[in-house]
Amino acid sequence: MYSQAWKDILDIVDDFMGNGLECIWFRGHGDKSYPLKSGLFRLDFARIEEYINFEKKLYTYYKDMGYLLHNNEGSWQLLYSLQHHGGKTRLLDWTESFAVAVYFAVSNWKSGSACIWLLKPEKLNLLSVGKEEIISPFRHYWPRSEEFIMGNRQSSIAIYPIKNTVRSGTQHSVFTVQGNVMEALDKEFDGRLITQGYLKAVELHDDVRNDALRFIKQNGIHHFSLFPELDGLAKYLNESLMKES
Repeated sequence: MYSQAWKDILDIVDDFMGNGLECIWFRGHGDKSYPLKSGLFRLDFARIEEYINFEKKLYTYYKDMGYLLHNNEGSWQLLYSLQHHGGKTRLLDWTESFAVAVYFAVSNWKSGSACIWLLKPEKLNLLSVGKEEIISPFRHYWPRSEEFIMGNRQSSIAIYPIKNTVRSGTQHSVFTVQGNVMEALDKEFDGRLITQGYLKAVELHDDVRNDALRFIKQNGIHHFSLFPELDGLAKYLNESLMKES
């Protein structure tokens, strides 16, 4: 039987989802103090111009030097590829699966409290662009990524990417794209995402750690299921077989 503390967490998530009727995205943090900032904006630059200059160089070099490796992808697909391989982009990873978010929170949880962030992406875009819908970057009215990374947007948006890798499919990956205000998502719009109930942090304390581990196992979530490549398989086998031994 799950502990009452874990049941309370599931009830909080269910309530935020409107009993499963609303579109909700999730993000797991192994440390509750970890900011809701993209890799780009976690770099230690002083001015927005420095971030944009670094971003342009990174994107251009990745495109030119990796020409034969990424099959000359362009626009948003190249940006997804850069994020996928660890580049410092303004994309912030989210998932449509609560269980996947729990896995990432638990797998990176060392001490203290972990955290699951809950986001209503359509409400984010209502504040950001005035439309209560998730943006598809390939729709005709949206700029190409080369234009976007040059700093055209100030506030963050929620986008639904093309699943151009197996991993993005198994992880149910979606993104927010951080704008140039250089603030964590929970601080943007003067904190209205939180005060208006569009963004919420659910803390995981040590008393629910075992519940969370059982939950992801029952949902068939493990390292290889989320990283279905040979590296992911090797890590999964190392961990699972050592535990059995």
